Amino acid sequence: MTTPDTTRYSPPATQAELVVAWLRRARESQFAHYRASNRLANYGRTFGVPVIVITAFVGASAFASILSQTVPLYAKVIAGLFSIAATVLSSLQTFFKFSERSEKHRTVGAKFGSIRRELESLHARGEVSSSELAAVREKLDKLAEEAPNVDAPIFSHEAKEGDDPI
Repeated sequence: MTTPDTTRYSPPATQAELVVAWLRRARESQFAHYRASNRLANYGRTFGVPVIVITAFVGASAFASILSQTVPLYAKVIAGLFSIAATVLSSLQTFFKFSERSEKHRTVGAKFGSIRRELESLHARGEVSSSELAAVREKLDKLAEEAPNVDAPIFSHEAKEGDDPI
């Protein structure tokens, strides 16, 4: 893993520069959380669909074995292995809470989007009061405390995408 290059960073010198810096960071955070949400939702489907299919197969196999006492041993072994696979996949899906985590990232992404639009409005207006800046900072700080962590590769992708000038 590479370490970020902090030698190019220089803190904003004016309120206008600060608004642009926060705007860029809010945009990156918004899209990083949306990307994390989509990734987790995909993981949920990746585990969920096989669980449904395998469970249906195991259920049908169990029903068939009840109706017919002459089920071959290999069919019983296959049904047993599928039953174990369904249990493991279902347990992993429950443990990792993909849908819950996906929804949390989506919600935080929407909140960053709201703050981004507020910053865009302030930026377009040109003049920003200290109280407006303090209110936005408070919102950003509160959101940073409640936001789930975004994996570094996702965030660095959004930072690269966000290099365009505003």
